[in-house]
Amino acid sequence: MQLFIVRGNGEAHEITEEQPIKKLLDSKECYVLVDDKKRVVYLWIGTNASVRSKFNGARISQDIRSQVGLSYRSVSLEEVDTNKEPEFLEAIEEPPTKGFAHEIREEGNEIQFREPSGSPPPKTPPSSYHSKYNQIEQSGPLYTGDNDHLFTSSSSTTYTKTPSKAKLEEIIHLLDEEEIPAGFEREMVIIGDHAYSVTEKKQSFLGKENIERVLEPISTLPEGLFFADGYAPRVLVKDQTVIAIEFLKKK
Repeated sequence: MQLFIVRGNGEAHEITEEQPIKKLLDSKECYVLVDDKKRVVYLWIGTNASVRSKFNGARISQDIRSQVGLSYRSVSLEEVDTNKEPEFLEAIEEPPTKGFAHEIREEGNEIQFREPSGSPPPKTPPSSYHSKYNQIEQSGPLYTGDNDHLFTSSSSTTYTKTPSKAKLEEIIHLLDEEEIPAGFEREMVIIGDHAYSVTEKKQSFLGKENIERVLEPISTLPEGLFFADGYAPRVLVKDQTVIAIEFLKKK
């Protein structure tokens, strides 16, 4: 569990002291805690935290969630409600640990993610998969909601249904036909107006283990406009129609 304290200037500083997290939480402050095992980003709000701290904490928690991936749940937790989260209570019995998230510090007029001290510089994705801004124009919906016509699009049709399991498996198959660049892994896929995380499910039968990759809907998407920092997007197109957009994350 990583621990960050939210500062009034909009920065997030990581705390690495060797004592249980519960002893490091101050009622006058707000903190962001990242549980990589349970895939949860907690915003812990102290009882006596200022309005400014709460405002910065809400923004910073979403910034950090963008770093670790949208497959992580986002949970806002008031100090008085801490006892209602047994998994959280168990986690804060331990000291902070290292994780994937980086500190957020102000550099001039910009807020930047700062790598932990001693960390190697981040690798740049291959040029064919990276650009400063990735923009896609789409005049109609990516997915029409018609489960019988996966590869059709109509600007006059609204998309209110989600693809069936069979269609999701078909899309995964199409994506798997294209090799993922070395050093990357698929984390999220957007189909129509829905975002899905890619998860692996292990099943055992008579001593043999089978790993199945499935798309699961991301139920809690943060509001707002986001740049996909640290991700390389790829677009799946068939018959002149955008079928899916996948986001590859550096391992």
